[in-house]
Amino acid sequence: MPTTRRPSFRRTLRPRLVFLIVINVLSVIGFFAWREHYVTKESLLNMMDERLMAVFSPEREITVAEAFESQNFTGKAAYVSTICFQEDIIPVRVLVHSIYRTGTSADILIMIMAKISDKDRAELVDLGAKLVDTSMIELTIDDSQESKDEKSYESAEQEKEISKAEGNLKPEVDPKRKRMCRSNSIQAWRLIEYERVLYMSPEMMVLKNVDDIFQEPPFTATLELGGVVDESIMLLESSMTIYKELKKIMINTWHVPHDIGFLNYFFKGIHPLNPVYNVKAKYAETDYSRYVFGNARIYNYEGTMKPWSFWYQEPKNWRSSFNEEMLYRWQEMSHEVSAKLKLDSHELLEWRKERGSKDVCERYLANKVSMPDRIMDKYSVMLATYSLKRQETLPFVVNQFLMSPRVDKIFIVWHNKNMKVSKNIRQLLADNKDTVIFLNQTVDSLNNRFNPVPEMRTGAVLIADDDVWTSMDDIHLAFEAWQRQPDSLVGFAPRVECFDPKANTYKYCWAYKMNPQRYSIILTKLMFMDEHFLFLWRCGLPDHILKYVDDLVNCEDIAMNFLMTGVTGQPPFHIVTDEVYDFGLDGGISSNPSHWKVRGECIQRITELFGRNTLKSARGSLARYRETDFLSTTWEEFLHMIREKESNAQGFSEAAQGVFEESALANDWDTPVFAGMNGGQ
Repeated sequence: MPTTRRPSFRRTLRPRLVFLIVINVLSVIGFFAWREHYVTKESLLNMMDERLMAVFSPEREITVAEAFESQNFTGKAAYVSTICFQEDIIPVRVLVHSIYRTGTSADILIMIMAKISDKDRAELVDLGAKLVDTSMIELTIDDSQESKDEKSYESAEQEKEISKAEGNLKPEVDPKRKRMCRSNSIQAWRLIEYERVLYMSPEMMVLKNVDDIFQEPPFTATLELGGVVDESIMLLESSMTIYKELKKIMINTWHVPHDIGFLNYFFKGIHPLNPVYNVKAKYAETDYSRYVFGNARIYNYEGTMKPWSFWYQEPKNWRSSFNEEMLYRWQEMSHEVSAKLKLDSHELLEWRKERGSKDVCERYLANKVSMPDRIMDKYSVMLATYSLKRQETLPFVVNQFLMSPRVDKIFIVWHNKNMKVSKNIRQLLADNKDTVIFLNQTVDSLNNRFNPVPEMRTGAVLIADDDVWTSMDDIHLAFEAWQRQPDSLVGFAPRVECFDPKANTYKYCWAYKMNPQRYSIILTKLMFMDEHFLFLWRCGLPDHILKYVDDLVNCEDIAMNFLMTGVTGQPPFHIVTDEVYDFGLDGGISSNPSHWKVRGECIQRITELFGRNTLKSARGSLARYRETDFLSTTWEEFLHMIREKESNAQGFSEAAQGVFEESALANDWDTPVFAGMNGGQ
């Protein structure tokens, strides 16, 4: 009989081991997937609440007296920040001024790691800073550890050259070098002539005197989730020994961490800093937001919408990355810096005093409706009026909106302060006092049509002229389109900018005459937008942009398209309708013979004021549903039809190019190149 061999113990165990290993690997993967979904996405704010509530008690107010009582540090101290890029100059100037104006007894040091002009140096010294030149610690970042932004930056060199040729002037900051700069905060330990150093990110602003931080025990820092050190603000005891050890760790590490988390491994028993010294926009979503913002000592703009560049940088998650109070207070501090350094022209200072935004923004922030969430299934109407002869037609336009169940409130922007309100409009206001709100303006300015309104409760606002009418069905279609893409301007009148390579400038063109057809601008005659952009326009944009619109009495719609796309990165969206009536063309701004030339010059000038052309083109439109039939044909007839289409398209392209070149050579832009249609401009 043949003998049967018993399987060895080792052969029996092998498949079981493989099975157990597979089960364990899947369990680990499942655990990390669970943690990613349920901890970082759903429990993020709760975890932050628990951590920060352990750091401070909402009932306890930090005072200088308490701090001195516990430590009574009297040694030499300094505030320290860094400049790694030319772009850091603007926020660092504001930081230095904000510290100096509090009457601090400590020195203010700026470590310079980039080439800056003598003028920039002199201005920082005038603001109260001492400059320390140093070299950046260069680090090798492993390719596998590059972020998405770093990879896209390196692969877009050709696009950057094209963009620069078309007038996009603002250089992008290398995100890899920015990460290195962030890591170079450890150089603060080198400043051994000071006993204690408070390192602060260049993107911070001090609201009140914070010298009491020097009374905290080093090492003190605010902590992020998991107790990771947030290196934006750190109180440290200077030491060359510690600096050399930290530098060694950084250089020998095979990649640079996205956060300086290794400080947690170096320092044990980190003393947590009260978050009122490091207030970020994201804290507005937490349960303790009233305490943090109500007792804020320092604002931190790192990782949020930058008050000095948001209009062209397409900030990520822009809705949750800014706080209106933080944004406006930075602009006000920036005005103080400009005044101290005498950077603004006399004309701008006069405009700011007589026609600026201070009163509008202060009134808005003091009286805005407090709502946890904006109403999203209704919209507000901002109806601009100026002319006396519109008083007959205005009630008709208002009554149309009053009949809509989707309209929350109607705001009439009364631009002409010298024009008396007619009897029929007064009656209209009296009959609808809860729905129709009259906004009387103290100055006549085109910027008023974008003033933020404290009483506005909706996420969407319809910007409308008093001389334009279309059916409510089409307006509701536009509102539904906006609800699906709230990062776009949605409206009925498209235009486009076109670049003239021979003149090296932008022009204003008809969208439907482009080949291929495209548009990048939606006129404000009848247009939906996110209500946040009322505040961003009036209280966030630099004054020289608002002054340009004010002086020109034109182009506010073009500038708003620049702003919207510059923030959201999304092109506008066009709604097709069979009937839009404009009964205000006679005597309006667009009836001026030089209107198209002015609009072209406006696009070029706004490109310069914004720093780059932020406009983005779209080719699609939305029209009311119509039945589409399949057409029956033979293969031969189909080929014949295609050849005719291609021939016609080629002929049109050559003709359009000929017109463009002929007009460019003649330098005659008073009449639009792509004109051929009467109506609103």
